[in-house]
Amino acid sequence: MNVVFDTEALLAYYLGEIGGEKVLKLLNQVYEKKIKGYINIINLTEFYYILHRKNPKIAEEKERNLKTFGLKIVPITNNKLWKEAAKIKSKNPVSLADAFAAATAKTYKAKLVTGDVELLKLGIPFIRIR
Repeated sequence: MNVVFDTEALLAYYLGEIGGEKVLKLLNQVYEKKIKGYINIINLTEFYYILHRKNPKIAEEKERNLKTFGLKIVPITNNKLWKEAAKIKSKNPVSLADAFAAATAKTYKAKLVTGDVELLKLGIPFIRIR
């Protein structure tokens, strides 16, 4: 199984919110190589800047920790991927980062790990964290 982590899901874990325990279980499965996990560079950027606003040191710490799980960071050099994100964004009331998470899941034939209700409406297989 392949999974793509939306920013909201990762923040739920790192900020101790509802659904965070489900995210940790998935991250551990990625670490143990039971599943493949991905995060788009746009979502990693969003994750970092949200934490950086709270505390720059925490942003650095959490980013380092996240990388230890072995998620593949997906660049946006793939024309198919960024165009899919643009199409999703053009037709749906989601953030650009959410559009990239959804497009990454679609491109990698993965389940999108999210708690965002709007993303659940896109017809992409998902794992709902809350």
